[in-house]
Amino acid sequence: MFQILTDKKSIFIIIIFFTLIFSFACDNKQKYAGLYRAEGGELQQGRENTIELKENGHGVWRVADDEASFSWGVNGKEIRLHTKTGGVITGMLGKSGIEITLPNSQKVFFTKIK
Repeated sequence: MFQILTDKKSIFIIIIFFTLIFSFACDNKQKYAGLYRAEGGELQQGRENTIELKENGHGVWRVADDEASFSWGVNGKEIRLHTKTGGVITGMLGKSGIEITLPNSQKVFFTKIK
């Protein structure tokens, strides 16, 4: 009898734990979801450069007529964009936007517009 109560209690604690983790993860994604536009820099060269972060953890990076899909996640003040080919692009979250570090070490700042 005691074993059954312990198992039910353990399952309840595990459910609560995962519910809390999930709620914190969703809150971060809602907070940062939106449309961001690149500010200046060599990458612009007269072309619109935007990143759209969706609440479901997916996103789209658009440069002129090209676009690339990715998944994204937040850990503290760091954002990670996971490309379909397995690459990871990192950036730092700030009050007014995101500073992305590209694979060639070039940094691009994106300001939230929506």
